Amino acid sequence: MSDHEGHSNGSGGKSPSTKKSERSSPRKIHFAPLNIPLERRLQTLAVLFHTISIPYCLGLFFLVVAFPPFWPFVIAYLIWVFSFDKCAENGEIQTRRSPFLRRLPFGRLYCDYFPISIHREVELQPTFPNRLREPSGTLERWIGKLFGANTSVVEPANDSDNQTPSPAESTEKNGFEKEIGSDGELGFEIGPRYVFGYHPHGIVSLGAFGAIGTEGAGWETLFPGIPVSLLTLESNFRLPFYREYLLSLGISSVSRRSCDNLLKHNQSICIVVGGAGESLYAEPGRLDLILKKRRGFVRLAMQALPAPDAPPTCLVPILSFGENEVYEQVRGDQSSLLYKIQTMIKKVAGFTLPLLHARGVFNYDWGLMPYRRPITLVVGKPIAVPYVAHPTESEIAVYHGLYVKELQRLWDTYKSDYVKDYTGKGFDNIDLRLVE
Repeated sequence: MSDHEGHSNGSGGKSPSTKKSERSSPRKIHFAPLNIPLERRLQTLAVLFHTISIPYCLGLFFLVVAFPPFWPFVIAYLIWVFSFDKCAENGEIQTRRSPFLRRLPFGRLYCDYFPISIHREVELQPTFPNRLREPSGTLERWIGKLFGANTSVVEPANDSDNQTPSPAESTEKNGFEKEIGSDGELGFEIGPRYVFGYHPHGIVSLGAFGAIGTEGAGWETLFPGIPVSLLTLESNFRLPFYREYLLSLGISSVSRRSCDNLLKHNQSICIVVGGAGESLYAEPGRLDLILKKRRGFVRLAMQALPAPDAPPTCLVPILSFGENEVYEQVRGDQSSLLYKIQTMIKKVAGFTLPLLHARGVFNYDWGLMPYRRPITLVVGKPIAVPYVAHPTESEIAVYHGLYVKELQRLWDTYKSDYVKDYTGKGFDNIDLRLVE
């Protein structure tokens, strides 16, 4: 990291008069030198690509529309998207999820920018013990060799699993989609499914995308045999081309129908529990969560019917240290006009628009690129929940309480290791709070 990138790490031993004069004077912009290593330039490019992926994909779509010869293809594509392709809702995300794309160097470069890392407290029992890693297709493996992407399949540790399969077994295990869709019908052992809760939302959940939406932080190495779909707003899958980008990474809709179908297909899911409303609380030096009134994910886990002889569904909290530190935003209190406009947009559109800023592509002080600040995802211990077709509010409250307790434990245990004070307010003023 450049020395200039750490300029906001606090005020050090400066006197109050010095700090006051600094606040009143224009902020000096520090430009990036020309001799930045190529690896860091590529990291910036990877994050920039994801940051502008929506305008980039929409711009590409309208560019195609501008050429009349492509109109038949555009019409066919739109009919297919809005009438036939329901992968973001029907739980069959594995038909679109590309392990090859998830393992491309893009994910590693994206995660190394901050950097993003995963801390695993305990090993989680695989959902698919006989398939510890998603295999890539033949074409993807061939292309992977050209680009250096790792597309190999991790063999099970059990010696009996390492034996050469019979032709029938080879046919049965040829496709990961077939195994998931079987729900145990082909005799595969099925382990627990997981509902991961990601906290906090941050501005745009950059840590969740890097660690769970790609293999840049080594998810399948730390949690083999647990395919997980990061969930996002359903409206994102109405955006041409951008939806293909999300689906190829295994990202699906956060609607209740989608969640139910994914769990039915033995696909674990990751929900950013605080939602768009929590992004209005995201700023360095604060960890305010919307969790008190968020109990739908607990109900979802309890109502998920397990496969025959399979363990129950488990809730697993993920606390992302540093997610709130990569952007700053202009915030207003709940009585301000700005806050009212932002909440109105959220009610109408399902998302909100924080007034964010951080650094730029070629400078360290101003722009819409996130700061290079570490993000560490601490994955907690699983909380097994029983199957209850119609859980009562008191039953939901029990497991919601256990979940909150486990999340608080993660904060108390790891805050001294991963919390960094970028504001100069002191660590005593940084604490986990459930504000709603």
